[in-house]
Amino acid sequence: MRRTVPFRKAMTIAALMGFGLAVPGCQGLEGLLGSADREPGPQTEIATALDQAYAADQAARQQAALDAQIDDDPQQFMGLDGESIALTLGQPDLIRRDGPAEVLQFRGTACVLDLFMYPGDDQVLSVRHVELRGASLNANAERSCLAEMIRQRSLTG
Repeated sequence: MRRTVPFRKAMTIAALMGFGLAVPGCQGLEGLLGSADREPGPQTEIATALDQAYAADQAARQQAALDAQIDDDPQQFMGLDGESIALTLGQPDLIRRDGPAEVLQFRGTACVLDLFMYPGDDQVLSVRHVELRGASLNANAERSCLAEMIRQRSLTG
């Protein structure tokens, strides 16, 4: 019994097989895709540029995903104890004790975060007041400064 190949499929196969022969200066698909032992040419430069653009896009997407995960609201620290704060910000740059209160200070490149901790009924210190300050910071700049501080502190440790 003779098997027949549909005409369209046969033409596609023939076109693909003959494609390498129809392109001047190429020897099959290897000539189109390049070879490791050839000099870099325009195709290699284009491929390299595309790879670099893809890598840059992936890095930007990863950074955007990290940024989306960062809570830039200073009020997020309200009610937290020292251990919970350390998970986000690490160790404070300064600890100041004023009577029953303890102030934890975290310094960023453009702002300073002060967390005022007071003992509760159970005598455990927790954040009761938050101050984020810096030279001429508006509300949006404060939040971006806090996000940068959290990002930097989480990367370093």
